[in-house]
Amino acid sequence: MLSVLDNVLLGMVISVLLGIVAFNKQALSISGTLAAILVGAVIYSFGGPGWFGMLLIFFATSLFFTRYKAREKQTVVQEFAKGGIRDFWQVLANGGIAALLTLGFFYYDHLIFFFAFAGVIATVNADTWATEIGITSNRNPRLITNGKRVPVGTSGAVSSGGIISATLGALVIALTAVLFYYGPAWISPVNNLANPMIFILAITVAGLVGSLADSFLGATIQAMYYCDKCKKETERLTHYCGTKTRPIRGIAWFDNDLVNLASSMAGAILAAAIHIFLKV
Repeated sequence: MLSVLDNVLLGMVISVLLGIVAFNKQALSISGTLAAILVGAVIYSFGGPGWFGMLLIFFATSLFFTRYKAREKQTVVQEFAKGGIRDFWQVLANGGIAALLTLGFFYYDHLIFFFAFAGVIATVNADTWATEIGITSNRNPRLITNGKRVPVGTSGAVSSGGIISATLGALVIALTAVLFYYGPAWISPVNNLANPMIFILAITVAGLVGSLADSFLGATIQAMYYCDKCKKETERLTHYCGTKTRPIRGIAWFDNDLVNLASSMAGAILAAAIHIFLKV
C-alpha cells in the first residue's frame, strides 16, 4: 500500500503530465493547467486511483468531444464567455467540489462522499457531452424554460440529442466508478456498495439532472448579453467583433463558471440524497 506521501507525489506527477497534455492540446490555459494539476493531485492523493479514474475519464472524453468537429463548432464556441479553452475558474467550478468531497471521504470515511463525488463527475461529464455534441446539430434546440426554438449554442437550450448525450456521459462515469470499486482492493478503500445496479442508476440520474440544472440556470439567472451589430446573443461583455454588448437577462455577476459550480453541487446533492433515502 502506498503512503499518503507517496500518493501525493504520484498524484502530482500524473496531474502535471496530464496538465501538460491538455495545455498542448489547447484545452486548458496556463491558469487552467495549474488548477487542473491542483485538483488532480488532491483527488489522487486522498482518493487513490479509483477516484482519480473517474476524473481521468472525464478529462479524456472532454478532450475528445471538445476537439470533435472543432472547426464546425467555432462559430458557436466564440459566443461563449471564454471560448473553448478552460481557465482557472472553469476548472475549479468543474472540479473544486469533487476535490473537497475526496478530502471529506479521506477524513470521515463515509460512503455519502463517494456518492456525491460520483454525482459531481457525472454531472460535469454529462454537461460537457451534451454541450460539445449538441452544438454540432443542424437542428435548432429548444429553450428549457418555454420550449421555444432557439439558435444552436444558446445558453439554456436542450435537444433530444443533447439529453441522450448527457445521459450517456453520466452513465459512463457511473460504470467507471463501479468497475474501479469492484476491482482490486488497492485501487480504493470503497468496496461496500450494497447494490451496484442501483448505484449506476442513481449516479446516471444525478448526472443527467445536474446537467439539466445547468441548462435551467443558463436560461434564467446566468448573465447574457446581446450584440446589436451582429444581432447575436452572447456570454461576452465585448463581442468578438469588438462591439460592447448590452445585458438582456440574468444576474450580472452570475456567469457560466457559477452555473457550472451550482449544477455540479446539484448533482452531488441529488446523488447523496439517493444514498440516504435508498440506503445503498
